[in-house]
Amino acid sequence: MVACLAAGPLAMACRGTVCRLLGVGRPYFDTAGVELALPRGASIRAARSVGATIHVFRHLDEDDRWWIGRIAATAPARLIVDLLDVTPVEAAYAAADDVLQRGWCTPAQIRARWAASRAHRRGVLDAVLLPWVPGPKAGSPKELSLCRVLQLHGLPRPVRQHAVMIPGRARPRYLDLAYPDARVAPEYDGAREHGVRHWERDAQREDELALADWLRLPAGRADLVEPGASAYCNQVRAARAARLAA
Repeated sequence: MVACLAAGPLAMACRGTVCRLLGVGRPYFDTAGVELALPRGASIRAARSVGATIHVFRHLDEDDRWWIGRIAATAPARLIVDLLDVTPVEAAYAAADDVLQRGWCTPAQIRARWAASRAHRRGVLDAVLLPWVPGPKAGSPKELSLCRVLQLHGLPRPVRQHAVMIPGRARPRYLDLAYPDARVAPEYDGAREHGVRHWERDAQREDELALADWLRLPAGRADLVEPGASAYCNQVRAARAARLAA
């Protein structure tokens, strides 16, 4: 991650470049221009090899230094702190979920870097880290993104990797996210638009869960941002209320 120590549009361009080079925060940074801000003394040859526009700024502390190949870069925790003022905020969420899921840093390291940076966006920081609590590892970063959306819309924190026994099936099904009290399963399904075979697989999964009296509510990319997020969460809220009442 590149040393983005400047303020304003250049700093934002550099952060976007970092996310694009690392493949994190998609799709928000997929078209980011290649602009790199490097600390004094860093080699610019590797940065120029990717066709970057280069800006040199002050020295980067060792604790904040990382590498993308041979390009001097900022550490993952610093990158997430630097993204707290990005617009839309969902871009910061997506980048943080990717970085944390890959194990490049921990929530504690991000909080420590935030405290050291004297940043003033505590509310955004708390939202970024909201779903990242101890528990079973999520299958994908988008599962944590969906978990965050549910919580930010006032729903309880769902259970991760909940086991459900299906009648006639030897092994349990594991639900990415679940509300066991109502038997409602919000589930991120990024490939749900990808053809008949996937729809058939989804239908089989939903049929199996129905045998165990569970309701699966699949979500897609559009449900992670407004207005889809509010509409999806209203659907989950209504389903929980109806099933709890029943």
